[in-house]
Amino acid sequence: MYRIPPKSAFLCLFIILTTAGAIPVDAAEPLNVLFIGNSYTAANNLPNMVTTLARAGKQRPIAAKAITPGGYTFAKHLALKKTQAAIKAGDWDVVVLQQQSQMPVFMPDVTRSNAVKLHAEIKEHNPDARIIFYLTWAREHIPDMQKGLNATYFAAAKETKSEVAPTGIAWEAARKANPELKLYTGDKSHPNAAGTYLTACVFYATIFDADPTGLPGAVARLSNEQAKELQTVAWQTVNSFKADESAP
Repeated sequence: MYRIPPKSAFLCLFIILTTAGAIPVDAAEPLNVLFIGNSYTAANNLPNMVTTLARAGKQRPIAAKAITPGGYTFAKHLALKKTQAAIKAGDWDVVVLQQQSQMPVFMPDVTRSNAVKLHAEIKEHNPDARIIFYLTWAREHIPDMQKGLNATYFAAAKETKSEVAPTGIAWEAARKANPELKLYTGDKSHPNAAGTYLTACVFYATIFDADPTGLPGAVARLSNEQAKELQTVAWQTVNSFKADESAP
């Protein structure tokens, strides 16, 4: 009896799956995502958390790279050889930009100027890349910071025709809905695991335009109930942000 050689068998299976539109998500070409930021991005390994949620949600798999030296600003990334090499060498589908956490409030013009420069460099080498500004949150004890953060990131996004992941807005909404919710570490600045999880859900919703509700919370050591609270806020925030005519 004639037997199909192993390679031919694999080819036949591939053709059948392709024709049927049933190629597994894991076999899809990865979405290459570059995170440029600092400790807010590095805390609790946000890129890995977003990657894990994408896998759990059966989205296109993410291949992430992160350049996140502590305290780095857009200006420092413009001068950092590692950042420049990644921008020039990578075939990036998405590039996430996160400014130092206080710069958008205290030096908005500098932030916008350097955001434009970074955007131009990224587009020169990755013309089809989606650029997403990572709108961060106010200090726990200085909630009014959020207005300044929003204004500067919105302005940068509008000037460069880029997207915004409204993380800080989601944090503000989550804290108003549940004042007992803990999203910060003891320094009242950096995120704890729950804070990073909420951020990851915002990125999941922004990148894939998909509802994160029902995704596992184990990656942040959260119960399903705790995770659902954060997922719901993330999805509502992203949808409201898209519907807001004043948003970029």
